Amino acid sequence: MSMDRMVHAGEQDGLFYSLGYSGHGVQMATHMGKQMADCMNGTPTANPWRELPFRRIPGHFGLPWFLPFAGGYYKFKDLIK
Repeated sequence: MSMDRMVHAGEQDGLFYSLGYSGHGVQMATHMGKQMADCMNGTPTANPWRELPFRRIPGHFGLPWFLPFAGGYYKFKDLIK
């Protein structure tokens, strides 16, 4: 899930990526797989998200140390429901 809940796709250091589907991964990932393959084949305009900036979460750097705590919180919520 991205901070703005938008798909982010592009290329950095030779690595092509498409992520941040925010719960809409099945249909969007299928579409973006083809779009990113077209980008890799030399058609950069195939990426509809190429101009969308990828904003970082303020204050977050390094490994996501907070994820086990967040997972534990939601497991607890599921348990008490």
